[in-house]
Amino acid sequence: MTILSRPDRELSRQRALADLGAFALTCDDRQTLLEVAAHQAAQALAATHSMIGRYRAGQVDFLAVAGRGWAPGILDRTVLTAHPDGPAGRASLSGQPVLFADLTLEPHHPDRALFAAHGLRCIAATPIRSDGDAVGVLLVAGPHPHQFDATDLDLLDSLSTLTGAAIHRLEVEAERDALLGELRDSEQRYRQMTELIPHIVWTADPNGQVDYYNRRWTDYTGLRVTDAVRGEWPDCLHPDDSDRTAAAWAQAVNTGCAYEIEHRIRRSDGGWRWMLSRGWPMYDRHGRIVKWFGTATDIDAEKQVQLALGAARDTAERANRSKSRFLAAASHDLRQPLNAISLLLGTLRGRTAEPEAHDIIRQIEGSLDGMIELFETLLDLSKLESGVVELDIRPVCLSTMLSRIAQDFSPQARAKGLRLRIRSSGAFCLTDATLLERIVRNLVANAVRYTDRGGILIAARHRGGGLRLDVIDSGQGIPDERLEEIFLEFQQLQNEARERSGGHGLGLAIVRRAAQSLGHRIEVRSRLGHGSRFSVELPLSSAPAAAGSGPPQAPTGAIPQRGATVLLLEDDPLIQIATRMLLEDQGYRVLVAQTAAAALSSLPGADSPDLILADYRLPGGTDGLTAIEQIRAALGRSLPATLITGDVTEDVEQKARALGVHFLRKPVKPGDLLAVLDACRPRT
Repeated sequence: MTILSRPDRELSRQRALADLGAFALTCDDRQTLLEVAAHQAAQALAATHSMIGRYRAGQVDFLAVAGRGWAPGILDRTVLTAHPDGPAGRASLSGQPVLFADLTLEPHHPDRALFAAHGLRCIAATPIRSDGDAVGVLLVAGPHPHQFDATDLDLLDSLSTLTGAAIHRLEVEAERDALLGELRDSEQRYRQMTELIPHIVWTADPNGQVDYYNRRWTDYTGLRVTDAVRGEWPDCLHPDDSDRTAAAWAQAVNTGCAYEIEHRIRRSDGGWRWMLSRGWPMYDRHGRIVKWFGTATDIDAEKQVQLALGAARDTAERANRSKSRFLAAASHDLRQPLNAISLLLGTLRGRTAEPEAHDIIRQIEGSLDGMIELFETLLDLSKLESGVVELDIRPVCLSTMLSRIAQDFSPQARAKGLRLRIRSSGAFCLTDATLLERIVRNLVANAVRYTDRGGILIAARHRGGGLRLDVIDSGQGIPDERLEEIFLEFQQLQNEARERSGGHGLGLAIVRRAAQSLGHRIEVRSRLGHGSRFSVELPLSSAPAAAGSGPPQAPTGAIPQRGATVLLLEDDPLIQIATRMLLEDQGYRVLVAQTAAAALSSLPGADSPDLILADYRLPGGTDGLTAIEQIRAALGRSLPATLITGDVTEDVEQKARALGVHFLRKPVKPGDLLAVLDACRPRT
């Protein structure tokens, strides 16, 4: 180190600090700054050598990047270790200036060889910090042992502080310049993008005043951007959409919520097009709206499709309503003659003793049963397809339903030598009881029809969180390639001759449509020569079935015998005659009335009836159930009553149950009608 007088040393230090401070304020090159700082440090401390080491990110050392007094080629190659025993390492770790008065006394100094090669013995080092982070180290060295004092260390620390502050300024300015450049580039790209995209783009100030439109606005509307910015853009809105658009935009501006509306905008050619306009608020860091950004997109093609679909939907709904009315009328009008034929055949059978005549009657009854079955099946299919079926979803006891179905099909199964079994846990499922029973009956009917040996199993099992209802047979099975085909209308794989005993090929079509209406999944598995399994997945219910869901019970009280008086409410002359003849042949006395009013007016002067048999549809504005209630009230007692109807759209069966009225649906078989009347006979 060079020995200077105290005043000279102090003057040199102050000059070095002042020079470095002034230079650091204006320097815009990092390397130049470091070189000047190294020069001023050597000069201020009268050192022969100085060095600035830059901390290498990802490395635990410092690369010499600037200095004074070194041989050519040393800088940018020399690495100072960050070892805590070395000057750079100790200064960076402690955050304070450190010194070595005589390096020869430090045999384990990690950088000893570097400094010894240049004849350097004393070293002082201090860390350089930028915004609080260590970015390097500043050191000075001399060829002779030297004891640095506190003033030396303070000066060195001041020089490093100035250097670190200048480095931070350069970093901040570089970051600012980069951000400004990015902003300029971003704004340029934004402007280019908004001019190129095939949408109208706009911005507005926080008060909702539009201040920018892209070129697409002018191309689309023919209005100049300056006119739109002056507030003339509402003039291009359709008169029917103008008020609601203004209201929606005002609400968005007042509440700060996003803006979205569909409206019509006039094109430059004078035509109107549907647009989807949207706007979003943009906020500053304090949460204040500083700008609105919006777009307008032509959706006319989509809107026209939407309007067409809406019109088609309305047409379809009208068609469905018309179909529902047709089904109701057709059901009633077609059931009437079938009902009359059925009753007349029953009367004819009772009045004819000749065996040959009975054979003919039996054949006619068979044909009539086939006609009725086909009619009912087609009607069910039409109802499911038109969506007029009103679902009654409630807990249903499967064991009760399956027992009833098994009982009904057992005679047919025994006649073919088949074993029909049921297996149920007594669980409840959530479904429409009527539709589910129709599904299961069709599956069991098919199983019985197409199984010649073995048996049929109807089983309900828990599966996951629900139930699975299986109908399993040991029939001939179904080829894999025809599993979907079996659900088509009038499709019969094993009845190509279309024999009547083989059914009509509609059962499984009804099964699929009913299951779809209920949301129940249908699965089929089959093996040729081994049989088939049809499965229905059902939702599990923990609640018991609702009360009164079983068949109606006969009213309690005095019950008439055959020979009693029946009050018949029926307006169709042919059915009046057929019913009267059938009942009178069985020993009943029959009183006939066409309306509820006529029946009530005849009660005081006629024999008191013992039971009522009423059609649901009656002229005069009063239906059969209401007539039954009025007659019971007039007589002061609850007469046994049976309601007959051909309606499919009204849920009269549930109403009849609630009144304790038996229910029969047209066409009625004579045996079924007489069985209901016989159920009213007294117990012996």
